[in-house]
Amino acid sequence: MADKENIDIDFDTATIPILKDFLRDRGFPVSGNKKKLIERSKGVITLGKKPLSVLRENDLREKNSRELSRFRTPLGESLPRPEALCDGWTENVHDFPNFTNNELYNYLVLSKERTCDGASNKASRQLKAKVFYEDRHVHSVQYHHINTEISHCYIRSKVIPSLPTPGKKDYDVWTCLSKVTGRVHSAGCNCNAGEGESCNHVAALLYALEDISHKRSEGLDACTSGHNKWKEPR
Repeated sequence: MADKENIDIDFDTATIPILKDFLRDRGFPVSGNKKKLIERSKGVITLGKKPLSVLRENDLREKNSRELSRFRTPLGESLPRPEALCDGWTENVHDFPNFTNNELYNYLVLSKERTCDGASNKASRQLKAKVFYEDRHVHSVQYHHINTEISHCYIRSKVIPSLPTPGKKDYDVWTCLSKVTGRVHSAGCNCNAGEGESCNHVAALLYALEDISHKRSEGLDACTSGHNKWKEPR
């Protein structure tokens, strides 16, 4: 249960406008008679619900903090934003770090880096995004080493929306990986859910990386070995 908030309001004697302002400020309905409003207001205090303005400030603070950490490696190296790297991208899969299904699961489900409360991300629903990759929604996968002094690299791709419509562009997706371990440090997408760093499009790119690593280890990445799903969109 969240900490109770210190409120200088006597709900039993407060007027209806005051009760409604209190509830509205915390995103609760303001319908019902005064008895219902009093009960609802006391319930809000019991639940420890904060005003929406406070929640927005906390969200902005967490967003700004994550924005700094996602472009700084665990070693403290500053990273350029992927869209700032105009040259140096390559489609040579031999340059890609080795990426396993374990790393995919660790990032989407177990990672705690993107949550404000230190809990696991638990984006297990995104594990189903493999169908995006299997149906060839992922294409134009490219690698950028940033520079030889940086321990991490970028991989980006285009991802076709689940429901393509005329005039709707493919999503721009990227992820930042350790060059040595393949561990995901951060990710992004320009879809509506992209700020969470674990949308279906990010997950689809990770499945592409897992498949690329598997095929590379089996010697199946040559153009003569069959169709590679990451090379051409459906």
